[in-house]
Amino acid sequence: MRVVFRLPPLSGYDYFITWRGGDRLLWLPNTALELALLKPELRFEVAEALSSGDTRLERLAAVSARNWRELYALARSVEYENPPQPPAAMWYADLDLAVVAAERLSEEYEVLLEAPQLGDLQVALLAGCSVTVCVAASSRALEAASRVERCSRGAARSLLRSIGLLGGAWDESTLPKLERSNVERGAAQYAVFEEYIQSGEDDRLMKLQRPELRELDPLLDLAFGADADAAFALLRDVATGPLPLRSVPELGQYAPLLRDLIAYGYATVERDVVRLTEKGLFSLLQKMDGAGGLKRV
Repeated sequence: MRVVFRLPPLSGYDYFITWRGGDRLLWLPNTALELALLKPELRFEVAEALSSGDTRLERLAAVSARNWRELYALARSVEYENPPQPPAAMWYADLDLAVVAAERLSEEYEVLLEAPQLGDLQVALLAGCSVTVCVAASSRALEAASRVERCSRGAARSLLRSIGLLGGAWDESTLPKLERSNVERGAAQYAVFEEYIQSGEDDRLMKLQRPELRELDPLLDLAFGADADAAFALLRDVATGPLPLRSVPELGQYAPLLRDLIAYGYATVERDVVRLTEKGLFSLLQKMDGAGGLKRV
């Protein structure tokens, strides 16, 4: 991993991954076990989704009882087809996902990842990869870097220490320059701070816009596949009135389906009855909308 503190020319990279915008949505592999490490709160979801063959975010949302809203919304900002033809700028809304994409793409391509900073686990995944990371400030990124481009200026550090501003990693872009006026005039030294990115440094930076979000399959289809219609019918029955737990054995073959509906957060048990949750209601409305029973407002 190479760490820089100023964006290099984009022409030297196949993929530029940034939060500023891009030509495409962020590409992710269908199966990314790194998510269980970067987002430990999703370990159950990753394990359940793997039983269906992949860890796509929308599938994680379909089997998540607590994080389904965030995952389902975030899933619209990524794509899972083959990586776009380079060169391409990809927009990310979540840094953990950007780290996974950069790690995988670096196996075959030159990747530039722009990030505000990197955490311990993110650095651990990128260390040793042929990824160039442009960061504002991150001590962990420096420790894991195989090459760091920065400029040390003792005089500037002394000045910053004297006014209580010493800290972070300084380079030719973020480090203030010391300017000394004519000594005969008796003027003091002063520091000049440069901008993080020079305007007009790369024309493509000025054209970055957020790409269109993609459409997703309904949650029930993602969670239950061929049994989605049966899950919908069971949820609809629960919605019309609470289902007593004593009647669950009478459901026969539908009892395991009800168990999964409860485990995945579509239904809940309260006072010996099964009731619909917010996720269950949302999923019902999705299926009714697709069948023409409801219109979005």
